[in-house]
Amino acid sequence: MRRSSILKIAGILALIAFIGVALIAAISGQSASESLRSTYSYDLEISTSGPIDDAVLLIPLPSRTGSNVTPLDLSSASFSHIDRDNITVAIEHVDGVPMLNISAGRIDPIYRNRIEPIPIMPGQSESELQKPAQIYSNRYSEETPVLVSMELHFTSTADHEIYTRGPIGTEPLLEPYRIIQNLSSSGRPVDDYHVSPGATGYIIEVPFILSFDAGDDNVLTISADLQGRNEWWVLGWQFNSYQEHLRHEFGGACNGTCPARGILVTGEGVYPSPRRP
Repeated sequence: MRRSSILKIAGILALIAFIGVALIAAISGQSASESLRSTYSYDLEISTSGPIDDAVLLIPLPSRTGSNVTPLDLSSASFSHIDRDNITVAIEHVDGVPMLNISAGRIDPIYRNRIEPIPIMPGQSESELQKPAQIYSNRYSEETPVLVSMELHFTSTADHEIYTRGPIGTEPLLEPYRIIQNLSSSGRPVDDYHVSPGATGYIIEVPFILSFDAGDDNVLTISADLQGRNEWWVLGWQFNSYQEHLRHEFGGACNGTCPARGILVTGEGVYPSPRRP
């Protein structure tokens, strides 16, 4: 075969490869734009080692700075281990800031038994296994040693691409908050917090307003998590996000404003996001 023919065939193959790559890129770009979805999620966990009486717990909710609107809709939220007949859950505005009000004359702890995994024997399917019994109690015992959290979960769809790199002042955060210090994005834990390389982290302080009676040795633990997330499909799911995490243990009785420290991490994931169609 002549050299000119070989070069001509090589040129044709290169052109076909280029067109193929361009088509794949165009299809992937269209798929990414069409699959783009943006969501907010809020998760709350509360546990108490013993009973608390005359309880009013005002817990931070996501909202934008200067706004009295929260994306949390209680009618769409899911609840777990919360006795809605005896525990009131509502949104209350405190100095113009929406907060979650959880109140009851008495909130008892929830303990359950420890569930041991059941081995699957050869030739046996998981559906054939007998489900272990769950035993609940309002006090710790050898039979029920596992403390169970009351939980609230909520997810909502945003009508815009969430600004995950710079949510301060533009996206809902747990309000009111103040930034204590910046965190390094070295990829190594800093004061038990982890910030991925390329992301930005802040230690924040957010107040809880709590009023309840309890024994001196009681521990009330509250954990709140907020995430704003964009995700799309390009040969697999891609995403970027910002997230906020608070967790604090309150000992004994409380009556007043109790500041709790947490972390805000922004700019995690893949950038840029695809444009909406």
